[in-house]
Amino acid sequence: MSMTNVTPRPGFTPRKRRLFWAGIAVLFAALLFQLLFSHHDNRYEKLAGEVTTALANNDLATVEKYQNAETATHINRGVVGRAADTLAPLGKIKDVRENTPAGDGDRVHEFDVSFEHGIVHEKMKIDPDDKIVAFHYDDPVPAK
Repeated sequence: MSMTNVTPRPGFTPRKRRLFWAGIAVLFAALLFQLLFSHHDNRYEKLAGEVTTALANNDLATVEKYQNAETATHINRGVVGRAADTLAPLGKIKDVRENTPAGDGDRVHEFDVSFEHGIVHEKMKIDPDDKIVAFHYDDPVPAK
């Protein structure tokens, strides 16, 4: 019997296999870390984001659907149009963060809404049916 030179098969060597699985484990750990520790909007932040987006887009119908029966009578094309004139130049919403101070009660919520070109502080009072009773936003602060 003669000896011939054996060339290794191309493909995964044990070292490459270990590196591959280590890379998969690191990727999985990073995704899990992001899922567990990144910010997830609560229901009030989602509400504030949707209402603010509707205001910026001059979308009266969407704004009205979030109002309770009492405040819906105060919302009209002029109110939404003025809000659109203020909010639309700020660009798209990047982030909505609730920063309700302790002691403001269960139904009063405050938010900082970050846009591409500025930040707006909003305050809204919400009824037990999650409809808006009162809504106010401060003048925008331009991004620096």
